[in-house]
Amino acid sequence: MNFSHISPDANQRALGVRLFLMDVDGVMTDGRILLVPDGRGGVHEIKSFSVQDGVGINFAHRAGLLTGIITGRTSESVTARAIELGIQIVEQGSRNKLETYEKVREASGIPDSQIAYIGDDLQDLPILHRTGLSASVANARQQVMEACHLVTDSPGGAGAVRDCIEFILRTQGKWDPILARYLA
Repeated sequence: MNFSHISPDANQRALGVRLFLMDVDGVMTDGRILLVPDGRGGVHEIKSFSVQDGVGINFAHRAGLLTGIITGRTSESVTARAIELGIQIVEQGSRNKLETYEKVREASGIPDSQIAYIGDDLQDLPILHRTGLSASVANARQQVMEACHLVTDSPGGAGAVRDCIEFILRTQGKWDPILARYLA
């Protein structure tokens, strides 16, 4: 778990996080989208997800955090991954991520200060400016990194989500009980 940037107030902000939201393309994945012909004139979209991120999301759930996805694209791969990991909130096809975020915030009843979000590109900025803890992957756009409390050393699709979750859980004192399970 390494970060190229941690703001002075990041630990304080992480203490209250109850909901961890993520972008998908460029965050949960490396940003590449493979379009494969389906043999009937259409295409299948294929994405590659990090196992480490998946483990981190499971740890977040074990520690009592809610998790969610807000993404501009719609993909069966995202639906399948969210189901597999038990991600509670899945918002795909968002044309205005801030409006979608507001809908999620209102439905959850969780205030901005208790929500973390990790993004990588300009369309994530409005949410990153609102949440209590904002994070970006190492290969995010410069403007995004500059807006965040945390910037991971890991690029999207290579453990960045896990790094942020681990940071939150360590700060909240929930990491050691998770770790103890594997060291016994």
